[in-house]
Amino acid sequence: MVVVGGRAAAAAGISARVRPGLLRAAKAAAGAKSSSSGSSGGAGTRRGANQTTADPRYEQMKQILFYQEPRTLPAASEEDVERHLAILRAEKIFKMTASARRRAEREARFAAMEAAYEALAEADPRLYEAACKKESSATFPRQMRVPTETPPTKIWDYLGAQAQQ
Repeated sequence: MVVVGGRAAAAAGISARVRPGLLRAAKAAAGAKSSSSGSSGGAGTRRGANQTTADPRYEQMKQILFYQEPRTLPAASEEDVERHLAILRAEKIFKMTASARRRAEREARFAAMEAAYEALAEADPRLYEAACKKESSATFPRQMRVPTETPPTKIWDYLGAQAQQ
């Protein structure tokens, strides 16, 4: 679709305020298309995966249809900048307190684990040694079962269940 004027642009849902230079280029491409539409065959007309010469009309149409103005930030006043910096400081403080809370929880769990090891060592040294023993050949926990979502080996036959009743 070549955009000529504002009607095709409005029909496509695009504002008529498309960049003026591209609109002129699209009009020129539309004129070039009507004059070159009668050619058939010839060198360079075959289209494929390794196309070396691209039709400039397609590039112009892409720019017209999909061009987006670069977004710019509105001018910020001194109060806006100060408010933004305050928000950033508050976010940093929040992240620091959350990190400190997680670190304290982690240290408390580790301390509880150490206390449990000490209690086990006092209660039964044999169990403590078994709990602390590391297997040198084990690279992955053998007790861990990998979760799977495979169907069961015996599938329910609802037609057979109805026939038996």
